[in-house]
Amino acid sequence: MSIMTKALAFVIPAALALGTAGEARAQIVVTVEPPAAYIATVQPEYFEGRPVYWYNNSWYYRDHGRWSYYRSEPGFLRERRSHWVAAPRREYRGGNWGGRYHYRR
Repeated sequence: MSIMTKALAFVIPAALALGTAGEARAQIVVTVEPPAAYIATVQPEYFEGRPVYWYNNSWYYRDHGRWSYYRSEPGFLRERRSHWVAAPRREYRGGNWGGRYHYRR
């Protein structure tokens, strides 16, 4: 074995050991909670004995005075959300005389 081969045999494993990524950790955790005005005006669903709120594409709930959310949507809440229906919108179709309002879904 040449000196270059011996050096590479030592350097490559050492570089790999030092250069491998460990577990990534976040330095800052950002928690977005529903605003008080939103909570005051929206109808909650009830799940696991507590009110839960659909906000920012997640289900939020209060636990011991702090806001938390479900990382994956529980099946019961997904099913409940599928029953929400937006109110039909009216649109006007027609000319100057004799136009009609039609409901659009």
